Amino acid sequence: MYADLHIHSTFSDGTDAPGELIELAAARGIRAIAIADHDSVRGVAEALKRLPHPSVSLIPAIEISTVCNRRLLHMLGYCIDIANPALGAFIARISAEKTENTRVNFERARELGVISYDWERVLELHPDQPRLSGVHVADAMERDGAAALDMSLRELFRRFFLPTGAEFIETETTTAYDAIDIIRAAGGIPVVAHPKSIGDDDVVLNLIDAGVEGLEVYHPSHLPVERGKYRRMAVSRGLLVTGSSDWHGKNSSPDTPHIGCTGLDSGDYPILKRGRA
Repeated sequence: MYADLHIHSTFSDGTDAPGELIELAAARGIRAIAIADHDSVRGVAEALKRLPHPSVSLIPAIEISTVCNRRLLHMLGYCIDIANPALGAFIARISAEKTENTRVNFERARELGVISYDWERVLELHPDQPRLSGVHVADAMERDGAAALDMSLRELFRRFFLPTGAEFIETETTTAYDAIDIIRAAGGIPVVAHPKSIGDDDVVLNLIDAGVEGLEVYHPSHLPVERGKYRRMAVSRGLLVTGSSDWHGKNSSPDTPHIGCTGLDSGDYPILKRGRA
């Protein structure tokens, strides 16, 4: 694979450090990557210290996490200015929102007797993580050998910390339209991440009308028919096409066996000509 434009580091919910991601990409023959951590650019800043690299270039990126109709709606921002003050303030706010949402749903699980674990322990085990999600709750419990009642930690995560979960309580206020605005304010290119996950193509079309400039066509969760559909949508609306493995290291989904399993197959895609470091 030539390019993998959506991978995660230890600065969000991945398990590989930014330098390790660069070396993993090099070992796979990947020529361009985008570290797109959830609501964070710290992984990009760390990766930039490792450049220039003899075979791998980097597109500065972020994945802004929002919820729409109780489903994940993630917006990728490419070629952003990671030092933009407005972006920094936005990240601080949404990170605090996400952490509070995670705490609320954690306490919901405690109230229902599903877990008997302490929120302070989650904080203690992730002292440098300003944005805590259900991934960090599961990680802390696993490290302490703690279990959930009558369910696996994976099921706990899905029921209490995913918007589609039966017990999930929605508290975050940031919208995908807010994400588009801040990405553009930071000089970036807003791209809808894995549009299949939104579950409503009318929402995708509305986002395009609101200023989205690209679609993540190639993603492990997209079947061939869905890749074709979103590619046609992108071409018909004059949008950029992107692709990725959505690699999270050991936290990756079963659809993602390794970095670069999905992505862009050549350097001919216009997104690759914009702002590589």
